[in-house]
Amino acid sequence: MYNTTGLLSKDVKDPKTSIGRYLRTNFPNAKPLQTEYKAHSGDLVIDSLGANASNVGTAVDLIVRLVLEPDETPMSALILYPFNDTYHHVVNELASLVGHSDDRELAARSAWALALCVSAYRAGAAWAPLVPDLVHSGDFTVDTMLEQADNAAVAELVALRELSEERLIPSLTGPFSLGPTFDLSKLGPTQRIAAEADLIVGGLLIDIKTTLAPKNKAGLRPDALKADSVYQLLGYALLDYSNQYNIDRIGIFSARYGTLTEWPLDRVTSLMSGRKFDFPAARQEVWEMMQQDAA
Repeated sequence: MYNTTGLLSKDVKDPKTSIGRYLRTNFPNAKPLQTEYKAHSGDLVIDSLGANASNVGTAVDLIVRLVLEPDETPMSALILYPFNDTYHHVVNELASLVGHSDDRELAARSAWALALCVSAYRAGAAWAPLVPDLVHSGDFTVDTMLEQADNAAVAELVALRELSEERLIPSLTGPFSLGPTFDLSKLGPTQRIAAEADLIVGGLLIDIKTTLAPKNKAGLRPDALKADSVYQLLGYALLDYSNQYNIDRIGIFSARYGTLTEWPLDRVTSLMSGRKFDFPAARQEVWEMMQQDAA
């Protein structure tokens, strides 16, 4: 089975990987964007209550997708057991609760459960055994999965959903590409790297971040932009070899701060490269590089 998620986000952080090295070589200067981001960023609105940070991030991504398309179960939640009808029934029920339930706590529990399914696929059974163990024991049910979220997780997800519905969702108009994959990352024999973005809206590629900035001397957590966050978005755009999504802007929604920051793609590449950047040519270079990596 091919794994379609998670690896690009890791590879861009590592300068020893081919894509990590390519991005750092061609886009060495993130400081201008970081300065712009700092000027635009807001104050922290939703602090952590102690819930697992990784699962919170995955759950918020799923919540946004299901608010935008309530009847479209994210493939990343289904793919763990592609031929198990019982598994798909439970996952579809959970997705329906996220998208349609008026009970915000129930929807939050459902999103947490879906995020556990996504995490089990991304990490593998050895690192995330809960869902596989429940499936193999016959205990994978809607009720069992709804029990997995503790009070901290529920409270965080309710608050994060409300903030995204206030500050992100109203600014987005369809059509939406939710959980898009790219020419070099689509499931199948031509896949060269695993990569699934959060969403693309009218040429705007958005990554949803739930990370907390470190505290400063005053004990506050002013939002900050990491270079790796920009590299991840540029990596997605470079993998879109055929320009299927017509990406012309990239953006980050900082979910705990409630801010959406976006830039024209050509502005990002020119600022970070220090020159007028030929993006189609770069896509060709990355395409050839990935073919060589697979050889």
